[in-house]
Amino acid sequence: MSRHKPRWWPLLTTNFAGVFNDNFLKTLACFIAVGWVGAEYEGPLVSLAAGLLVVPYVFFSPLAGRWAVIFNKIWVVRSAKLAEIPIMMLASAGFLIKNVWMVMFSIFLMGVQSCLFSPSKYGLIRDIGGPERIAFGTGNMETVSFLGMILGTMLASFSAGTVSAMGLSVIFLFIALVGFLLSLTIKATESPTTKDEETLRPFLFFYRSAKKATHYKGLNPVIIALSVFWFVAGTVQMTLLVFCRRTLEMTNFQTGLVLTAAAVGTGGGCFLSGLVSKKWSKSIFVPLCSLGITLAFLAVYFFPIDGVWFGLLFFVTGILCGLYKVPFDAAILGKVPGRNLGPMLAYANQMSFLFILAASGVFALITKFGSSRDVFLFLGGVMGLTTVFVVFSKYLWSPNHWL
Repeated sequence: MSRHKPRWWPLLTTNFAGVFNDNFLKTLACFIAVGWVGAEYEGPLVSLAAGLLVVPYVFFSPLAGRWAVIFNKIWVVRSAKLAEIPIMMLASAGFLIKNVWMVMFSIFLMGVQSCLFSPSKYGLIRDIGGPERIAFGTGNMETVSFLGMILGTMLASFSAGTVSAMGLSVIFLFIALVGFLLSLTIKATESPTTKDEETLRPFLFFYRSAKKATHYKGLNPVIIALSVFWFVAGTVQMTLLVFCRRTLEMTNFQTGLVLTAAAVGTGGGCFLSGLVSKKWSKSIFVPLCSLGITLAFLAVYFFPIDGVWFGLLFFVTGILCGLYKVPFDAAILGKVPGRNLGPMLAYANQMSFLFILAASGVFALITKFGSSRDVFLFLGGVMGLTTVFVVFSKYLWSPNHWL
């Protein structure tokens, strides 16, 4: 592999198509389906849409980890992308007949599909680029993920109320088909498949994986810090959907621009992190980024920021999030050798999405008993504690003994 230039674009574009459809579908559900059930159900519907995408990671991550061990990872990716086509047919039918439960069920199925090929997808980064290009590949993978989030969210905000249900169906199915065709072009040198004796029971898998992770120096602290990041990111996305429209009185289009600014910043931060990760000390710039995110959340709570300045603040916050996140992703890939990586990625997914699921509940509780502005105070406190955790955790960035 080292004698050949890595061929990244098939994996990256395949990933982009899937993330795009995930966010396009979820955001449309939040913008359009709320009109089918009434504005009073907006908060619960936003929480439900977000939760249905992440619940599968709690229960299906053990199976996803097993597939990354016993099957060819490229085969897993291609099978998942093929399954996306009928799922998008179901989503299209839901929008055509204005059935909110059909749309929600399709979101759940997209969550299952995304979960089942996630460890294989991320495991291919090392197979394509080799150990020396993990940070670069991870940074680019996260960049296209956030680009998919940007464009999916932005197109949904533009399309809500302007594009017919039939037009939305064409977009859903076209992106799903393109994603499958792109997956056929992925090539990588994979390690041999092995037998996997791990349990498929989700909570027993979680317990055993947490114990196994202790064999890799600093792995559990990395996974915890990354999970807290996803808790914060999930909460922010839900909060912006409500805060921008209800508190700042923005239109759907303006709300979409704010979400786009945050995602563009995060994608740019991920790309920059992949470039500079070997040049900067992670033990210094990661806590600094965490501190910057903390101050941004507290600023929203304590100061009357709106309009362009609000969008700019979340663009900068997004950059800090990207710089903060990628070192944790790369650390997981660097600490775990061979096919052992699949189950550990599944465990990391399970942990992260348990936190994201918790974010849906926390968001619902805070907005029920307080205001959406109060969420930013809470998130400022969470990131402040995370900054302390990152500073004082031992072996967070040290490689495992096998490297």
